[in-house]
Amino acid sequence: MATAQSNNEISISWGHPIGTRDGTLTTDAKMVNCFMEKEEGEGVAVVKRPGTSYASTITGTAQGFFKFNGAPYFIVNDTAYGLHPVGQNSPIAIPSVSNPHQFFTSIDSQAATVNSVVQNQEGELWTFNGSTFTKVTDSNYVSNVPVFGIAYLDGVYYAMTLSGKLIGSAINDPTTWPALDFVQADIEFGQGVTVSRHLNYILAFYQSGLQVYYDANAAPNGSGITLNPVLSASFRTGAYNAATVSEINDVTYFVGSTPLYGRSVQALNGLNMQKISDQYIERILNNTALDLNSLNIWSFGIQIAGHSFYVLNISQINLTLVYDITTGIWGTWSSVVGGVEQHFVGRGYLSAFGAQGAFGDYTQDTTTGQVMSISPSLYTDATGNINMTCVTPNYDWGTLNWKRFAVMQQIADTQTAGTMVNVSYSDDDYQTFSTPRQIDMSTVRKQMRNCGSSRRRAWMLQYTGNTPMRLNEMKVLTAGLPR
Repeated sequence: MATAQSNNEISISWGHPIGTRDGTLTTDAKMVNCFMEKEEGEGVAVVKRPGTSYASTITGTAQGFFKFNGAPYFIVNDTAYGLHPVGQNSPIAIPSVSNPHQFFTSIDSQAATVNSVVQNQEGELWTFNGSTFTKVTDSNYVSNVPVFGIAYLDGVYYAMTLSGKLIGSAINDPTTWPALDFVQADIEFGQGVTVSRHLNYILAFYQSGLQVYYDANAAPNGSGITLNPVLSASFRTGAYNAATVSEINDVTYFVGSTPLYGRSVQALNGLNMQKISDQYIERILNNTALDLNSLNIWSFGIQIAGHSFYVLNISQINLTLVYDITTGIWGTWSSVVGGVEQHFVGRGYLSAFGAQGAFGDYTQDTTTGQVMSISPSLYTDATGNINMTCVTPNYDWGTLNWKRFAVMQQIADTQTAGTMVNVSYSDDDYQTFSTPRQIDMSTVRKQMRNCGSSRRRAWMLQYTGNTPMRLNEMKVLTAGLPR
């Protein structure tokens, strides 16, 4: 925001959440490929997002990550590879896939004596023992037509069916699904969407509702499901899409929907549901032309650089919305692929600290299938430059008098010689921007002079270089002119 400092000095921050008037992001404030931090004594800083580099050479369709006995794996073209040099040379095929190249979710094993479980978007299920995948063919599982999502609580695996039933497995046996182990939620909730674990509960998501269950140990194995509903945790907000559900630091985030009020982004913290999207984000999500099916929208959580992010990718409109959980601010991320800027190409997140040489944070490139390391010490992407962009709202500073912008001084970390940021402005409500001018970030006084005059102005900053970038506010010396 802009605040008056004296008769002739104002401050402009580059940190502004999305403020779209029409849901297109062609006008109004936004932050692209950066996030905000509060700094003691310096107000707000805008920081360039972490970059990426390729950590694997295997290409194909990106299908996700999982772990077995702590070791990380990634899936490409329905084949799993270990995320370390030996594993990359040892492909393990996933057998009997009905429709290839679906994305996978998993329940990871942390012990060699317990199988990992993976499930694709069509609900097909496999177990993995470290060397072989075995498809689950139990008729009680297959005939129920499970949707995307698998959860585990107190020895039982749970899945959701399209008809809305929550079904459970035999104790510690995901290959066996007893016929009587199911429960049905309120019929008004509609079709089943997905299931997930939240704290010590099981969440059953429907089109128009969410029911929370707890383990009541109510029935012996084989004669009924052990879950009972939490009567005080039944919500009339459902999940619009299974692929938008992500658990981050014990909080579950998802794109919610109701028949009356449309789409929003919700966070379930404890047993309290809170809307975290504002009117601007909901203008994007409720675009009538937007088809949020499971193939063109997905989410994942990432914790990096001291921040936690909920990343919501809407590939249909080439847009990736990013909610900074640490600050509560919405921005966007993008990738440059073949010289063209598009949505952020990463999908999924794996933290593999010390696991068989795979130390670090990873995501998977949806354009190539390759695993990408993501790190604050990387300043470009595996696919190209990072286009950091900050656009401010329109400012008139409380008056429509002409303002002459004599000197603009940027407060920021000093960079190496030749590091330049581009600054331009719009005096016609974002219809056009001026020819960018450069500020040399290696100088003590990072400034521009003679920046014209205006009654009402929006500013834009852009940076694409291969260095970190952290920007505080811009000090602007102004002089008033007669009307």
